[in-house]
Amino acid sequence: MTNNYFRLAQQVILYLEEQGFQAYIVGGAVRDAILQRKVEDIDIATSAHPEEVQRIFSKVIPTGIQHGTVLVRYQNESFEVTTFRTESTYSDSRRPDNVLFVSNLQDDLARRDFTMNAIAMNRSLELIDPFYGQQDIEYKLIRTVGKAKERFLEDALRMMRAIRFQSQLGFEIEKTALLAIQQNRQRLSKIAVERIAVEWEKTIRGNYFLEAKKSLFSTGLFQYLPLLNNDKQVEIAIKEIHRPLPSFAVFIAYMNISVQKIAITDWTTQWKLSNQIKKDSKTLVQLILQYQSEALRWIVYQLPFHLSEDFCVLTELSSNHAISMQNLLNEKKTLVIQSRNELVVTGNDIISFFPDRSKGSWIQELLFQVEQAVVLEKVDNTKTAIREWLKNGS
Repeated sequence: MTNNYFRLAQQVILYLEEQGFQAYIVGGAVRDAILQRKVEDIDIATSAHPEEVQRIFSKVIPTGIQHGTVLVRYQNESFEVTTFRTESTYSDSRRPDNVLFVSNLQDDLARRDFTMNAIAMNRSLELIDPFYGQQDIEYKLIRTVGKAKERFLEDALRMMRAIRFQSQLGFEIEKTALLAIQQNRQRLSKIAVERIAVEWEKTIRGNYFLEAKKSLFSTGLFQYLPLLNNDKQVEIAIKEIHRPLPSFAVFIAYMNISVQKIAITDWTTQWKLSNQIKKDSKTLVQLILQYQSEALRWIVYQLPFHLSEDFCVLTELSSNHAISMQNLLNEKKTLVIQSRNELVVTGNDIISFFPDRSKGSWIQELLFQVEQAVVLEKVDNTKTAIREWLKNGS
């Protein structure tokens, strides 16, 4: 807990305290520090209002002034600094009708979702834990702060967050919370798909995804995830996933292969995902289908490097011939060329080989044949060898 990131957070807190304000590290950073997990972000809660924080620090980005939040840049690190607050009723099960600034840390902690996320840390890195979050962490229990039903009615996304934390941490969801999810699951339909998608991607990537998946089905919450409801094939396909998935693209590719009547575009549209995820999903499906009949060398050559792990996982899920990441990388190292740019011939060379032919699509077709032949080592990557190979009818 005394790494450089925390030391910088202590300095930010010191600046706030020197101006007469309270300030504490809160939320996931505290939880992850207790669990000795890598801390990605450090949030700070303070009695100072946003305009007061802006006066104290020279580099402040007003990311969420209406909710009391600003981003403080300090020595090349970012800290989300939020005013102590409580929240009023949630008429739409998504966002509070009003945010009220308060001066009391405990009131701020009381509005949080789970006890493990309602622990604060002062400048001396001492813990303030009014809701026994440390005990629940020790017992590996996901328990809501206060009554579970009230927490989920305030923000229905918290039900997905419970599932996500189970997947990431391997904790058990406390029984009353699990029951409250089951009883209030339909409220997830009020939540923006984009917010659900963020939680779902973190869920499928968790080391304990299989345990979390059981809770997803036992509570019936899966029925309110896009395209996962009312289709037995989809339900069976998800239940057959036997390992965590490295990305949303792998999930969609696997689902498309398993339930072909639902197109990749349907998945990405319903989940409101990026064009890059759609492109990656299509690439994975195309290559896994080729993997059944084409030479591995040609598959690996076509595979974008950032999809290497995704492809290996998909072979494990969707074929009888899984390939390990190490074997894939070893195969890639042996390739004669890594891209078309390394071919010694271009389209102009192809034209020069056949001066009597008019220009047309045949040029790119032959260039593709040459590329494949070089990769498969049917012809050497030299102009002479390629010209002879083409002249002899390839």
